[in-house]
Amino acid sequence: VVSASTWNFQNKAYLLQAEEQFCERNFDVAERLYDAAILSAKTHKFVNEQALSNELAGHFYLDTGRKIKSVNYFMRAFENYNEWGAVAKAASLTKYFEIGDAA
Repeated sequence: VVSASTWNFQNKAYLLQAEEQFCERNFDVAERLYDAAILSAKTHKFVNEQALSNELAGHFYLDTGRKIKSVNYFMRAFENYNEWGAVAKAASLTKYFEIGDAA
């Protein structure tokens, strides 16, 4: 059963592992895991989870001092949330768009 439904939870596992690695300050590993979570969610058409993964990756890059890179992830999260219909959530991310200008 697990191998037959890997596509259903793979992105969630990657995201959880990314957050864990971020907390443990293993930034290189965390970076790869955020991107893996985003790709898995996109591949399996989980737009809401793609949005969440992009948003959390944005916070990761912001918190690790890579402000300009964080804006790219926040913008993708904004697009994903809008696509999913979470317009208010998307709007809440616009405050991060100016971060790159201030960097």
